[in-house]
Amino acid sequence: MIEPEGKPSEFRNRVRGLLSRWREQARGWWEQIPPAIRPLLLASAGVGGMGLVLFIVGLILLVRAVQPPTSPSPIGGVGTPSFPFPIRIRVKDTTFRVAPLAVRGGSWPVPRGRSDTAYWMEGTFTNLVFGLSDRPETRRLVEGLREGDVLEVEMSAGPALRFQVSGRQQVRPEDTAILSQHRPGLTLLLVGGDPRWAVTASPLPEMPSALLTTGRVPIGLPVQVGSIRLTLASVEPRWSGPGIPRDFIGVVLRFEMVHTGGEPPAIERFEMNLVDAAGRRYQPTPLEGVPVPSGRIAPGGTVSGQVAYLIPRNSAEGVLVWQFNPLPGRAAPVEVEFELPRPTPTPEPETLLRIQIQSAQWIPEEQALLIRGGIGNPGEQPVTLEGAEVELMGPEGQLVPLVEAFPALPWMIPAGRNLSFELRFALSTPGPAVLRIGKERFQIR
Repeated sequence: MIEPEGKPSEFRNRVRGLLSRWREQARGWWEQIPPAIRPLLLASAGVGGMGLVLFIVGLILLVRAVQPPTSPSPIGGVGTPSFPFPIRIRVKDTTFRVAPLAVRGGSWPVPRGRSDTAYWMEGTFTNLVFGLSDRPETRRLVEGLREGDVLEVEMSAGPALRFQVSGRQQVRPEDTAILSQHRPGLTLLLVGGDPRWAVTASPLPEMPSALLTTGRVPIGLPVQVGSIRLTLASVEPRWSGPGIPRDFIGVVLRFEMVHTGGEPPAIERFEMNLVDAAGRRYQPTPLEGVPVPSGRIAPGGTVSGQVAYLIPRNSAEGVLVWQFNPLPGRAAPVEVEFELPRPTPTPEPETLLRIQIQSAQWIPEEQALLIRGGIGNPGEQPVTLEGAEVELMGPEGQLVPLVEAFPALPWMIPAGRNLSFELRFALSTPGPAVLRIGKERFQIR
């Protein structure tokens, strides 16, 4: 109910009367207090009020402190790359969702049985490595790829990356050379079957144009710093050669610079430092065929060049960082990280042998197993097989005595030559056995 204006209600009159009596009582109490004490009471009241305010503020902060922390957003959280990462890959007309999978204990455990998922070897950005489980449909897809076919990778940010198939080969599980990160590209592995296929692809020319970024980037991605658009294209380690002291290696970086500004800058004034995993810095040094970069870049011009460094061999392990800055002291440098490709080990001559078992026959009257075969040596030096390198393990894992070998052991196989052999073992009962010749093993049934 709304009361007419100018006629206060009975309730309002009571409230006003009560407040009037309180003011009269308070005035009477105050007048009874001696004048010398009144300032002290006023100060005490002020301090008390301030203490009450501080108490309330402290209580609010305490309540906030004990509240559980908010869960961080998965976007941009700890462990999320600072640059785009793959989320889908398209192979011909088939699209796979991408799941990151880290290398654990030196192996890459790609699960079996998922035909809709491509597993990305987490951390591979220069040469993107994907694994597909070996299923009939994925095998048909991979075996049907031909040179020139286009693979497309959708990234978490920015445009899709497009690659062109450049090769296809069968590889062994222990072959890690195809996973090298010193050149940009894509590797698609069919994991879990036999044979194990590896498809390699190269980036299409239009890929780098839209991948400008800043900060630290992997090799192969362009980055804009100042008026220079820079791409570190490849890395070449020189383990020996003219001008490379013992216990040092040469590191040659191939780059491309595009000048997007006005005045032509002098390349020799650019900062180009190589930093090892321990933080030690190395400046450009001339090597055979690789002078220290110099000259000027015209506006809109492109320069493809090289720069070389000498670093101790024991500093070549781990991630190296190339710091580039065309404006030293005026802009932050860009950092390109990479690892040096390791030298391909020279195989032992024995591992080059080609061994073939032609027949295995158990002779009841002799209680013996007769094995015939041949050995080829395609290498460039002779190989010798000692008697201890030829043995037969019986059905229960026991060592079966060698009765006779023709020709007699040890065998010396000249370079580029073949050797036919016969082996006779004392085997009383037939059954499965394992023959070892050098590092090769053969199942005998």
